[in-house]
Amino acid sequence: MNLPKFDFVTASETTKSPALVLGWYQVEAQEKGTSPLVLYKGKRSKETDALSEQIKASKHFSGKKNEVDFLRYFPFSGYSNLFLLGLGNPKKFSMETARQAGAALFHFQRKEKVNKVAIQSDSVFAGAKPSEVNEAVQAFCEGYLLAGYEYKDLKKAETNPWVIEGITFLGMKSAGLVKAAEKAVYLAGAVNFARSLGDRPGNVLTPTEFGRLVEKMAKERGIKCTILGRKEMEKEKMGLLLGVAQGSAEEPKLIVLEHMKGKKSDKPIALVGKGLTFDSGGISLKPADRMEEMKYDMMGAATVAGVFQALADLKVARNVVGVIAATENMPGGRAQKPGDVQKSMSGKTVEIINTDAEGRLILADAMEYVQKYFAPQAMADFATLTGAVVVALGTVTTGIMGTHSGLIDDVKKASKETDERVWELPLYEEYEEDLKSATADIRNSGNREAGSSKAGTFLKFFVDSKLPWVHFDIAGSAWHRKDINYHPTKGASGAMVRLVTHWMENWRNPK
Repeated sequence: MNLPKFDFVTASETTKSPALVLGWYQVEAQEKGTSPLVLYKGKRSKETDALSEQIKASKHFSGKKNEVDFLRYFPFSGYSNLFLLGLGNPKKFSMETARQAGAALFHFQRKEKVNKVAIQSDSVFAGAKPSEVNEAVQAFCEGYLLAGYEYKDLKKAETNPWVIEGITFLGMKSAGLVKAAEKAVYLAGAVNFARSLGDRPGNVLTPTEFGRLVEKMAKERGIKCTILGRKEMEKEKMGLLLGVAQGSAEEPKLIVLEHMKGKKSDKPIALVGKGLTFDSGGISLKPADRMEEMKYDMMGAATVAGVFQALADLKVARNVVGVIAATENMPGGRAQKPGDVQKSMSGKTVEIINTDAEGRLILADAMEYVQKYFAPQAMADFATLTGAVVVALGTVTTGIMGTHSGLIDDVKKASKETDERVWELPLYEEYEEDLKSATADIRNSGNREAGSSKAGTFLKFFVDSKLPWVHFDIAGSAWHRKDINYHPTKGASGAMVRLVTHWMENWRNPK
């Protein structure tokens, strides 16, 4: 796939583009009852002043956030076409403003089939502080690239497809800006890798194929990748993962990634992902309506894979180990049944109340595996775990919970700095009562109350009490996002890849 290119030129350099992009802000009118005012904050000229008056008089463009207007065959400053890009209130300009503006521009370019544009940078980034310009450009490029993602692997290839070439930033040129755009390319590439894994249908992305694709990504970047199959899991006595897998004809895989680029004396940070390449619910069969979306039940694992691609591409000097538990959950003749008791890798027994509460089972064995063999300093897991989190939080944020306030605080900080929202849910001791079993150490499902927290409470049972741990329930945020314009409204979002990469870059030992 040919990615759009980002070029930077000084004010004295010339460039060839069919269209110029000017950024416009919106301010409240001083008189009550009148419309907001459109404001141009770039370097003014007779042309911009005349254009500003035309816009105000016509009232066809308001400068509101993500509004784009195209003046075709409108000669301006040597360009034959003009884009007007709305940025909203300049006092509320943020990195997310820039990110969404980049996405808005991409969508409009594609709609109008303008393959390359030049941006009057001082107008678009006028709302950013001088110290934040590089970061704002990175965010703008991220949004632009993320908006361009499409999964087309299974469609007939187009003959001479039309492509967007990219952007030239006018009046901006420095090593820092080039580096910012490069970082955006790596981050968007990692998010889009995670998206592409999720958008593959279950008959294409089997656990074996999942392992092959992740291993290919890892080998290209010097990441150590080890894949365990059924025999190795049986040797490790991973009864919970194998119990979920036993109804499927597809062999389960445990994919282990090692990015050891930190100090040798530093214990690694562990990232664990739920990888249900298709979840029918097993014997506790799901309703037919929208069951096809259960190909996305591996987005926790895709998040881990995407983060490792970003860590390698950005050369993050950290020791990080990832464990992906990949399997199907199918209602075959060998499938586990409600009432069965399975045993985890460490010997803890679990009564299976609901075979559709399977993600927590495969995560439990994966978390015990990483604790046994890597003795991490902290651990995080990622899973499309509960429908309850969607009811509670919708698609606009990810539910988090854990055992260490410092770790949770760092995740919240990374959330604010990357504009990937999280919301903490509790792990009260009272939830443990509902998971007690008469026949085993614990049961995998309780009643419907506090479903997300009870799923987290189940996972906590398999975490060493001294190990800082945080759980990310991405069931709402992982796919079909209509809330942000750089996420696909249909398809995988790649949520949390940017947040976790930033978290790893700025890691501090839990205290």
